[in-house]
Amino acid sequence: RTLETGTIYQEVLHKVAIPEGYSVEQIAEQFSQNLPVSEERFLELMTDREFIESLIEEYPEMLSEEILDEDVKYPLEGYLFPATYDITEEEPEIESLIRQMLDATKVNSLPIYNSVDEYTINFEGESQELTFHEFLTFSSLIEMEATSLADRSMIASVFLNRMSEQPAMPLQTDPTVLYALGEHQERTLFEDLEVEDPYNTYINSGLPPGPIASPGTESIQSTLNPSNTNYYYFLADSEGNNHYAETFEGHIENREKYINNQ
Repeated sequence: RTLETGTIYQEVLHKVAIPEGYSVEQIAEQFSQNLPVSEERFLELMTDREFIESLIEEYPEMLSEEILDEDVKYPLEGYLFPATYDITEEEPEIESLIRQMLDATKVNSLPIYNSVDEYTINFEGESQELTFHEFLTFSSLIEMEATSLADRSMIASVFLNRMSEQPAMPLQTDPTVLYALGEHQERTLFEDLEVEDPYNTYINSGLPPGPIASPGTESIQSTLNPSNTNYYYFLADSEGNNHYAETFEGHIENREKYINNQ
């Protein structure tokens, strides 16, 4: 192939799959389990301000000073695209892995955001343009809540409806609470919902400071193309099916029918 095309092909020595919805910490663990790289060093780079600032200079159309906000846990959270990566080095440098994932986001996610002149939402009755950082943040919430393509668009609609209220209703999405806690739990407990953290969407209205995971293409597209509904509530049953309601009373009925009676 090299002789025929003039392009140098290198042997793939490793293949590493990064699933959709993985956080920076999970990505670090996945790489360390499949490559001769340090999980600790990967996470160190995720908070290395000098390294992050150098990446902002390299990817000015994608990375902004927003990712350096003091409330953002990991500046590159959400920007490391979920995909299967071909690694041609026996012992790859972590910096090159990070750039490979950023390149994938630049190719896959950024064009979707740029496909419209501006992406706006109705926040508390006023039109508000979302930056790419906020767009990825929104997409990451959809990624962590949805179980199907249809659900992604529906959940995006629920979140948009909540933010359009005056004042905005909190999004109240459990994955942001677990992200704030820094723990992987099967269920979110009532006491967890009170954790004082900028990422907790039960006590803070609007979007969290940054993404909570790496959204896949379907979630990103659903963020751009939400369903048009009057739903303000949803819950998932034991089989992962979501049920929607326009009112809190309807939501309670769904809870009794699909959760409490299981």
